[in-house]
Order: sequence, then structure tokens, then C-alpha cells
Amino acid sequence: MYRSLLTNIALLALLATGASAADDYPYKGSCAGVDPWNYYKCQCTSFAAWRINKKLDIRFTNRYKGGSWGNANTWDEAARSTGTTINKTPAVGAIAQTDKGRAGHVAWIVKVAGGSVSVEEYNWNTKEGYGTRTVSKSAFDNFIHLR
Repeated sequence: MYRSLLTNIALLALLATGASAADDYPYKGSCAGVDPWNYYKCQCTSFAAWRINKKLDIRFTNRYKGGSWGNANTWDEAARSTGTTINKTPAVGAIAQTDKGRAGHVAWIVKVAGGSVSVEEYNWNTKEGYGTRTVSKSAFDNFIHLR
């Protein structure tokens, strides 16, 4: 319950500052199988791929620009191999990426303030579920800029 309360507070803070964050992911509650972008539904990679397609109007899939993007812990390598901009500078609409954990993690950036990033994501605090959080930018290894 405490984590849920913090998530709600973070979401309200994002909305109050004009940033948009909402669980409008088309597969919420229907997580079986593979999505149109060739990721498993309700995983962080599926949510990020969907956000890229929806918000950036880029036809992003697991084979974007001929690379193999795979699990989140290989998105940094895929970005480099396809000439996609990757650096240590967060920006709204970029993908926050880390290699930490068994398969890494990716999240969609909705706000940057000083040394902090506010992200929305799937499968982080809630198994196969949506969440938002604000963390130090150092919580992520890289920022992938598809635009």
C-alpha cells in the first residue's frame, strides 16, 4: 500500500507540472503473447516500444534499423550498432536504459528536472503493471534518443 501511495503521489505531481503520464497501454490486463513490435506484452520493452510508436510516430520494433534490440540490457548496444543517439543526457521523450538486473530495464522519460528524471514504465514495481517514479538520472546507465 505504501508503494501504491507513493506511485499515486508521483503521478499527481507529474500531472500538476503539465507532464502527461497515464496507463493507456493497450495490453494492460492482457499480458499473454507477443505484441506487434515483437516483444512480450506487459514487459518494459513492450511498453517502451509502444510509447516510441505512439508519441514519436516512429515505426519501432525489435528489429529497428536492422538491429536486434532484444531485452532491455541490450538496447544500448543496439542503439550504438544502428547509429541511434545514446548518451548520458536525459530528455523528455527519450528512453532511460539500464543493464542492471537479469534483463535490464527501459522506461519512457516524461520529465527532467536538474539531476532527476520522471519516468513511466511497465514491470518495475508492479509485475506486468504500470508505474511512474522520479529518480536520480544516475539510476539509469544510458539515455536513448530516437528523435
